[in-house]
Amino acid sequence: MQLHQLRWSHGEATIVATACTVTDLTFHLPNGPFRPFARAPWVGKIDDPSITGHLRVLSGDFVGLPFGTGGRTAPNLPEWSSLMGQPDNGTIHGPAAHYDWTLVSADETSVTWALDYEAHSVVRRLERTITARQGVPALDFTLKLFARHKAPTSVGLHPNFRLPEKPGRLELDIGFAFGLTHPGLTLSPDTHEFSSLTAVPKDGGQVDMSHVPLSPRSDYNVQLCGVTTPLTGRYLDEGAGFELDWDRDLLPTLMFWHTDGGITGEPWNGQFRALGCEPLAAAFDLHTDVSTAPNPINRRGVKTWIDIDPAKPVEIHHSVRGFNT
Repeated sequence: MQLHQLRWSHGEATIVATACTVTDLTFHLPNGPFRPFARAPWVGKIDDPSITGHLRVLSGDFVGLPFGTGGRTAPNLPEWSSLMGQPDNGTIHGPAAHYDWTLVSADETSVTWALDYEAHSVVRRLERTITARQGVPALDFTLKLFARHKAPTSVGLHPNFRLPEKPGRLELDIGFAFGLTHPGLTLSPDTHEFSSLTAVPKDGGQVDMSHVPLSPRSDYNVQLCGVTTPLTGRYLDEGAGFELDWDRDLLPTLMFWHTDGGITGEPWNGQFRALGCEPLAAAFDLHTDVSTAPNPINRRGVKTWIDIDPAKPVEIHHSVRGFNT
């Protein structure tokens, strides 16, 4: 598998061709090395082509376009279930998260990869540049989308951060207008909406998602809508943390994919623990047809798609910075 390594004054990173994934990242902080990203234990050990590309290398940061898949249900939320009749589209998070990208240019501090989409796609090409920020423990990302036709499409970024072993020892801070639990995971009589990460509806009660992992260990997805600030995460037992920042005008929501060993089957086998912190122009991880149609999020003025146009590529920026606390 083709890969490229970045090395700069404040860190090291490895990016592989499959799904253009950042598989390793170490920031050199004053208090020592800090590795914020998750990494599945099977990375580098499987090459089964029947397993979606990004799952084979599941780790730090990749892109989904179109974002999500079909085959979901929302048995307790009629306002969602009426929209969710699409079958599974077969490629979770689209070609960007499945195929090997082509290396365009690279040096020790920056790398650009590209992926050409199939002729039937409204997207013609993606280019993704990952740059080390000189003098700072940070990576800067630029995703450039070239369109074949004018169209709406869902899109998402997919950074995955480490979960500490002890419950509640990753502290999260972010501003948002309203939050929603995943339609497929909302059980009656739970409410669907919340206004604070400290009181998220779950299993007839509430959980504090400002401090993860949850206890007892469980998998849960929520989406924060109308995000107003970067996301800050602090590892309370490590004296270090991260800031995730992005173009919130283009991607106005953030989905938390809290997965704590609850997924079975290959290659998971109950081994993967991470907090996916996913800036989106999408409605959860649902089919792109749900995101680009009227839905309960965009009816409230929070866009769940981007508009692409052959006349002007769309650029989406995000960054991950490390710091000591």
